[in-house]
Amino acid sequence: MGRNQRQRRSEETVQAITYQLEHVLEHYDIQLLVLADDLGLTIAFAGDENAARAFAAFAGHLATSDDLDPSLQEYLPGVTPEQVYCESLQLDEIPLFLLAVMPPTIDNAHGFERVRTGIQRIYRTTGSLSDD
Repeated sequence: MGRNQRQRRSEETVQAITYQLEHVLEHYDIQLLVLADDLGLTIAFAGDENAARAFAAFAGHLATSDDLDPSLQEYLPGVTPEQVYCESLQLDEIPLFLLAVMPPTIDNAHGFERVRTGIQRIYRTTGSLSDD
């Protein structure tokens, strides 16, 4: 019997994005997924909360550099620069970063792309990152 891929739903943007991140984290070989703003604050994440906050704080640097700040090793020991992905993402006029810690495989790249398109879809249907 087929499984409904969207078993958890929310009309609140951040909660819906969190569900999307958690779903992809469960189905791919990915350790951490983070959506961060341009100030380095975590908007949504799946994985270790402390690691998510640390990686979000370095998102701007990670988006423009191949260097991995040594302090990030404290949160995810053994992570190499090849395992860290950071993509700039813009929703309307809002600059964001999508980060992942994962082995560099084609399957994981597909999962990362699935998250990116999922975030865009969710934002288009809700139109806001504020859940006031």
